[in-house]
Amino acid sequence: MNDEEINKVADELERVVDDENVPANVRDSLEEALEYLRDDGRDPSERAASAINVLNDVSNDPNLPTHTRTVIWNVSGELETATTE
Repeated sequence: MNDEEINKVADELERVVDDENVPANVRDSLEEALEYLRDDGRDPSERAASAINVLNDVSNDPNLPTHTRTVIWNVSGELETATTE
């Protein structure tokens, strides 16, 4: 996974964070995932793995809107695919 791919995923998560229909606790968790993704001091695979852990936890939130859960699953899938290449 390269920085360009990470930035693309981070942009997708940023759109979810900006959605006021998403519960505040979920937005906070997504901000944490974004911090991992944007940590230039770490290897891209390491950044992706850390973000995946956060996204997996937040995707189980029962208050998560369905469309948001789908976006989170898609982003997680992109990160997982990229880390295994």
